[in-house]
Amino acid sequence: MLYIHEPGTAGNKNRQKICRWTEALKLAQKGDPVFPCINRPGHDDDKKPLTPHGFKDATVDPEIIHNWWVRCPDALIGVPTGPHFVVVDLDLQHEDAQRWLDKYRNVIPLTRTHTTRSGGKHLLFAPNDKVKCTAGKICKGLDTRGHGGYIIWWPACGLEVLHGSVLAPVPGWIIAALNPEPKPIIAPRTCVSAPSSTSLRGALGVLARAKEGERNHALFWTACRMGEAIAAGTISEQQGLEMLIATGRQVGLSDHEIRATARSGFRR
Repeated sequence: MLYIHEPGTAGNKNRQKICRWTEALKLAQKGDPVFPCINRPGHDDDKKPLTPHGFKDATVDPEIIHNWWVRCPDALIGVPTGPHFVVVDLDLQHEDAQRWLDKYRNVIPLTRTHTTRSGGKHLLFAPNDKVKCTAGKICKGLDTRGHGGYIIWWPACGLEVLHGSVLAPVPGWIIAALNPEPKPIIAPRTCVSAPSSTSLRGALGVLARAKEGERNHALFWTACRMGEAIAAGTISEQQGLEMLIATGRQVGLSDHEIRATARSGFRR
C-alpha cells in the first residue's frame, strides 16, 4: 500500500483521504474516468500512475475506484485528457511561462482553471483534436495535453478552481501556435541531363566545326552561350563544362585550355 505523509493533523489527513476518494467517485459519476497516481509532495515531477497501464486503466467503475483508494488512500487522482477536455499546463516556475501568461492573460477566454500544487495553472478547454500532447512547443514551461495524456485533478487536494462550470473553445491563436504553417520548400531548379534546345546544340555545333585558328574564338563564343543557359537554369555549370570538354577534345583542344576559357565564358 502506498502511504505518504502529508503535513497537517491526523484529522485533516483523514478528511483529505475521504475528499480524494469521494472526488474520484464524483468525477466517475459525471463520466470522467479516473486512476490513482503517486503522491510525493515536494516532488511534483513524479506523479506517475499507480496502475499497470497508466491512464489506459482509467475507469468509471465505482468498485474498482473504491479498491484503488483503499489500497492507496493518499493517491492523487489522474484524469485522461482528450475526450472530455484538453489542457494548457503552465508551469509558472519558468520565466518564459510567466511572460506568456502576462502577455496573453487579457485574451485568454474565461474557462475552467485549476491551480496546481507547484503554483502553476491548468487551463481546461473544450475537446479539440488539434491540441496534442506537447512539451515546450509554444514556450518553455508551457505544455499541452490532449489525447494520450492526463492531468492530476488538483481540486481534489483543496486547490483553487476558477470558472468551474465553463469549458471554452481553445482560442484559434493557441491552435495556430501549436500547428504552425509549414515553411514553403524552395526546390532547386531542375536541370536537364543534356541540352535540349536548338540553340545549345547549335552552339556546340559551331565549336565542333571550328577549324584551326578558329577554335579558341569558337570555344569562347560557345562558353558564353552555355553561360546564358546556366543563368536561365536550363543546365548546370558542371553539365555545361562537361559538354564543352567533350566537344573541345574532338577539335584538339586541351582540357586545361577548355576549363580556363569556359570559366571566362560562364562569367561573361
